[in-house]
Amino acid sequence: MLCKNTALKIIFFSLLWLNTTAFAHSPDFSSIIISKTENGQIVLQLNSSLTAFQQEVNYANGEGAYKSPEEFQNLVLDLFNSRFSFIINEKDTLHFKNSKVFLGHETKIVTEIVGLPEEVKVIQLKNEMFKDIHGNQSVAIFLLDGFPKEKFTLHPDNQHEINIILEDGKWVVPTAKSNQAPLKYLPYLITLIIGGLLLLISRKRKFQ
Repeated sequence: MLCKNTALKIIFFSLLWLNTTAFAHSPDFSSIIISKTENGQIVLQLNSSLTAFQQEVNYANGEGAYKSPEEFQNLVLDLFNSRFSFIINEKDTLHFKNSKVFLGHETKIVTEIVGLPEEVKVIQLKNEMFKDIHGNQSVAIFLLDGFPKEKFTLHPDNQHEINIILEDGKWVVPTAKSNQAPLKYLPYLITLIIGGLLLLISRKRKFQ
């Protein structure tokens, strides 16, 4: 059984690596991996092409905003801190510390997550890091104990955000809320329309 589980993990991470590598040079693709290190730290890794980071930094700050790799890295972290949010159980906003940018053809942000509660019921993850790149999408996966190994895609159609619920060891995506607010006023609207019609009919009869 141990060998089987180990083999499955190797296959899973191999597929994940191949998938990430295939899109490493694509500026409209990024990946978000949240995992736990051997010493117990919860770490978030955001990967994309260097081109994607450069495009967003230039778009947000203008051409020539940085003159050194260090200045560029600082601008990348500024964007990350303003465009990335991670909320647990609809009330616990997680924070990031020791954030670093590793430059390369596949550039990555690696940061430690602070404040993850022991019990996780709801996750709200929003990544607008590359929102200005046409057709951009981010794939997010949680490699944590007790979390299903399922990928979720953030893109413009869902406002670069995922809202998922952990129930019985499975991720559940809430169904879209129906327009209940307008519907609750429907009886009043019908009453108003009927009242208006009756008033109109009574006035016509008076004139006749």
